[in-house]
Amino acid sequence: MQRIGRKELGNVRIAWPPLPEQQAIAAFLDTQTTRIDALIAEYEKLIALLKEKRQALISHAVTKGLNPDVPMKDSGVEWLGEVPEGWGLRKLAWSFGLIGSGTTPPTDKIETWYSDCGTPWVTTGELRENVILETNKSVTDEALTAITALRKYPPGTLLVAMYGATIFRIGLLGIEATCNQACCALVNPCGIDVKFLFHWIIAFRDTLTTLLASGGGQPNINRETVANLKLFSPPLPEQQAIAAYLDNETAKMDALIQQAKQGIELLKERRTTLISDAVTGKIDVREYI
Repeated sequence: MQRIGRKELGNVRIAWPPLPEQQAIAAFLDTQTTRIDALIAEYEKLIALLKEKRQALISHAVTKGLNPDVPMKDSGVEWLGEVPEGWGLRKLAWSFGLIGSGTTPPTDKIETWYSDCGTPWVTTGELRENVILETNKSVTDEALTAITALRKYPPGTLLVAMYGATIFRIGLLGIEATCNQACCALVNPCGIDVKFLFHWIIAFRDTLTTLLASGGGQPNINRETVANLKLFSPPLPEQQAIAAYLDNETAKMDALIQQAKQGIELLKERRTTLISDAVTGKIDVREYI
């Protein structure tokens, strides 16, 4: 931990103007940084509203569908409410040919079991409601041969985090990859659209975590928990239509969120530059005297 003592701080030398000009610079910076901070706060408020609207959009689409006039029925689930009449209850164990996971190769084999150019190896830190196209680490063919719990999963596999703060965080493989033991892999879907399920888990991640996670300071779920999940869903073509709609609409919102974040970064840079220029005399603030 880096630190500085009173002696070192006392020996710092800086160039400063006469007191009236110091006060003028301080007044100028108080005014300008307050304006910038207000703009940053507005951007942050916009981001929060967009995220809230995004979540509401996903939740509504995966539980009510896209037709506002469809007849509804009681789901029998208190936190879910009504669902369209034509939707049926589906268990994930019935919907995938394989529900598996992975493991972590021991670190004492790091030279022979990890590689920069082997099979991509996914950890839960890389599950961020995203399509995974690259990973931080890869494993060798030797590791895949020696460790039976390591297996390659094809593109289109849905990965669900099972441990700690990342529970029910998800990612969709866009490449062939393996994963660690904290990831549940849902492979070979049957009668369910993976992107529909992807959005459904995003909609109910907090609820599922509250209802299903077990443990004290480090709550967990397991593959059986994921396999036993049940959801109301429409026929496959309607699932695909809902998923396509959400992909399109959330992409628009994500672009707006990204623009707002870029606006915040530019304002922060502007704030830093403004302060630096003012306290080093690069800006004339005599009108504030």
